[in-house]
This record gives sequence, C-alpha cells and structure tokens, in this order.
Amino acid sequence: MDISIIIHPTIFLSFLMAIGLLIRPLRFRNVVLAIFIAELGYLTLFIYFLHTKLIFDYPSVFLLLLPVEISMGPLLYLYVLSFIKDKQKLYYTDVVHFIPCMIVTIMVIPYAFVSDEAKREIVNMLILQENFKFVQILISTVAAVVVPVVYISLCIWQIWFRKPSENIAYQPLILLITLLIIWLFLGVVGVAGALTFSPGLLVLDNIIISLIIISFFLVTNRYPYLTQYGTIPPKNKRYAKSYLDNIDRKNINAQLKIIMEDEKLFCDEDLSLGRLADALGLTKNQLSQFLNTYHEKNFNNFVNGYRIKEAKKIIIEEPKRQMISIAFAVGFNSYSAFHSTFKKATGVTPADFRRKQERDDR
Repeated sequence: MDISIIIHPTIFLSFLMAIGLLIRPLRFRNVVLAIFIAELGYLTLFIYFLHTKLIFDYPSVFLLLLPVEISMGPLLYLYVLSFIKDKQKLYYTDVVHFIPCMIVTIMVIPYAFVSDEAKREIVNMLILQENFKFVQILISTVAAVVVPVVYISLCIWQIWFRKPSENIAYQPLILLITLLIIWLFLGVVGVAGALTFSPGLLVLDNIIISLIIISFFLVTNRYPYLTQYGTIPPKNKRYAKSYLDNIDRKNINAQLKIIMEDEKLFCDEDLSLGRLADALGLTKNQLSQFLNTYHEKNFNNFVNGYRIKEAKKIIIEEPKRQMISIAFAVGFNSYSAFHSTFKKATGVTPADFRRKQERDDR
C-alpha cells in the first residue's frame, strides 16, 4: 500500500490550516493554534520521512525535531488556557514554559551550519548506530515523551476540572482539543518508537495521524467559530425560552467584543440580529435580551455605535475621503442613514464634525 496517497495531502492540509488561522486577525488564540498545527504538520512529515528513509536525503529536517517536540506541549497548554481562563496574550511569566525549548534550540544551532554530508552522518549516528542507543533513549524519553505527556496531562486536567459547565460549546470544544491531543500523542509516540517500531506499525501510525488531521479539519469547518471564540451556533431552539439562563455571560461579552472590534463585523451592511446571534451561539431572543440587559441598547443602536465610532476614526485619519465612501465602509447602506445616525449620536453632521477637526488641527 502506497501511504503517500494519504500522507502527502494531509501534511499539506495541516500547513494550510495553520496559514488559514494566520490570515485572520492576529489574536493570541489564533497565533498559538497556528504555530501548534504547523508543528504537528512538521512532526507528521518527520514520521513519514523516518518510515520512507527520506530523512537521510533531507537531513536538515532532523534539525527542528527537538525544539518542535519540546515546544508543542506548552503551546497546546496555552491554547487550552485561552478557553478555560480567557487568556488573551503571552505574559513574561509564560516564558518559563519555553525555557527547555530555548536551551535545546541554542544547542542545535551549530548543526545548521555544518555540511549536508556531516548532517547525514549525525542522523545516521543517532538513528542507526547501536553505540548511541543510550543517547537515543534519553532524547526520546525527555523530548518525545516526558515534556509532551506532562503538558497533555495539564490540558486534560484543565478541560475536565476547570471548565465552565454553562458553556454550551464545550462538547465540540472537548472533541476538537481531544483530536489535537491524540495527534500530538501519536506524533511523539511515532518519533520515540521509530527505532523499535516495525515498518508496518509506522505505516499504521502515519495513517491514524492522517485520519486525525482530516477529522480536525472537518470539525473546524463544521464549527468555524469554535477555534477562535469558543462558541457555536445552537443546533436547535431549546434555549429560546431560557433567554440568559444557560449562557456564559462573561464569555459571550468577550466574544462579542472580539467580533465587533477585531473582526469588525459591523462593517457588513447585511449584518442582522440573527447573523450576529449565530456567530455567538445564541438565539435572537437571547442576544436581544443580552444587549438590552448588559449594554442597555437594542441591536440597531449597539451596531450603529460601532459604526459611528469607526466613521469618526476614518474622518480624522483620512480628511480627504468622501463621506459617502466612509458611510459604506462602516456598514451603512445609504448616505442619508449615515447622516441622520451620525447627527443623532454626536449632535453634529459628519461634515460639521470634519470641519471642527480641521479647525482643531490648525
């Protein structure tokens, strides 16, 4: 059986998913997941190279193995924390998780500057020669087993014992993170056991990893907001009568802020209460009451508030831009609607606001 028929497309798919996350707004959660998936893609490629002996033709691929393996555990843990504790940036205290990776990176840097022939000798020495069996076992145990397993355990503990039970997205979220954990586990086991696994077992490991990649891709496409916002559209209307009783209000408010301020969904003139509710995993009744209760605004006033704020920013930053262009850019479908809403919100017309800014700048 030619496993390249399965392996090649799934390796490409993993890197494609990573790139797809990076072309979105560069939020902490997106960047961490993109790096993690790219590293998993590399690990899958590495196992394939081990099985096919291509590692001896491309010895440079061997260079990244240890830094990648050691960094994947902390990256997965940070991604889980972004859901569990709403972690939104990397703090200086988080660097401690990457100290082993930095140490190993410094140690392997000289390897990058040796000739390809010398790299092949090093790969041959570490993989095939019995004299270096102890080194092989030590590297496999520390880099490919201990570090990832410790962080996988921390992730599982966070998911099962720290989760907010009222978040209705948790079942698919657990499925998604479980797929990542299995992918990581199979990868490190494949590398750690490469010296003793039979070719048949390596083939099986590659196939299972490929199936996990495909499953992860299907889950993220089924729930496109899950990886970014930790929410999903409701499957049915069983929450319609419960209004705000069954939602994580703090989490929804944080997601709403991200969607409006980072994604700038308000710039879409076709944005409706239903579309925004679906993006947040709420019914229209829930979102309407949420906005009235916690923001003291109805849907139109809430969205128009963002539109006017963005319009004022554009007027200040682009003093020569036509007002009708600004109106359409921020989500209004006509200049008259923009004019009346702007005047109602600020007390002056858009043109008067611009003239005032020009006077203030003199």
